[in-house]
Amino acid sequence: MFETVQEQLTRLRVELEQAQTSLFEAEADLADHLAEVYAFETVVEEQLGPWLDKLVEIEKSLEYYQEQMERLRNEQRLGSSLPGVERQYKRVWDVPPPRAPKPPPEPPSPATEAQVKKLYRQLARRFHPDLAADEADRLYRTEMMAAINNAYAARSLVELLAMEKQTGDMPIRGRKPTSQTDAQLIQVLQEEQRRIHRRLREIEQEKRAIPNRPSIRLSLEVKLAQRQGRDLLAEMAADLEKKVARKEVERDFLKSQFDQLGWGGPIIKRK
Repeated sequence: MFETVQEQLTRLRVELEQAQTSLFEAEADLADHLAEVYAFETVVEEQLGPWLDKLVEIEKSLEYYQEQMERLRNEQRLGSSLPGVERQYKRVWDVPPPRAPKPPPEPPSPATEAQVKKLYRQLARRFHPDLAADEADRLYRTEMMAAINNAYAARSLVELLAMEKQTGDMPIRGRKPTSQTDAQLIQVLQEEQRRIHRRLREIEQEKRAIPNRPSIRLSLEVKLAQRQGRDLLAEMAADLEKKVARKEVERDFLKSQFDQLGWGGPIIKRK
C-alpha cells in the first residue's frame, strides 16, 4: 500500500518516540548494573586498598634504599661524598596521601528505589543528549545527563529531587522551528532513529563487557566463599597484612645496612 508523505512522517515520529523510550530504559538498566559494580568495588577498596597502598609505599622505600646503597658504595669506593640524598628522599616521599574511597551507598527502601527510578526517567526524557537541537544543546544535555547518571548510580534521591527542582522552571532548548521541507524532515527523523539505535547497540556492548571486569569475577568468588562460610575479602586482607609485615622486615634490614655504610643523618620516615 502506498504511503503518503504525511503518513510516513507520522509513522517516523511514532517510531522515534518508541526508540527514545527504549533508549531511556536501556540507559537506566545500564546504570543499575554499574551501580552494583561500583558498590562492590568500593567495598573492595575499603578492605584491601589501605594494605595495597601500604605495600606500594614499602616497595618504593625498598627501591630507594637499594638504589642509594648502590650509589653510596660506588661513591665511597671513589672517595667522593654523597650530597643531596636526604633532599632526594624528601622529593620521593613528599606526596599527598591517597584519598579515602567513597563509602558505598546505603541500599534504598523499595519506595525510595521506585521514586529514584521514576525521577531518573523523567529527567532523562528531559535532558537526554539525543533530543538536542544542535551541538551546543547536545553539550549542555550531555553535562546534565552525566550529573543525573551519577546521582542515579549513587541512588541519591536528594540529588535527583534537587535537579528536578532546579530545572523544573528552566526552559529546555528544544528543536528550533525550521523551514525544512517534508523530505528534509523525514531525513532528520531517520537520522535520529539511526543515532538512537547506534547508542542502543553501544549500551548492549557495555553491558556485555561488564562480566569481564576483574571485580565481577572477584564478586563471584566472594559469593561462593560466603556459601562456604568464609569471608574471602577478609582472608585477602589478612594475606596482604602478612606480606606487608614481611616487606617491612626486609626494608628495616636494608635500612640498617644503609646506615652502616655511612649515612650521616636521620632517615625521614613517611607517616
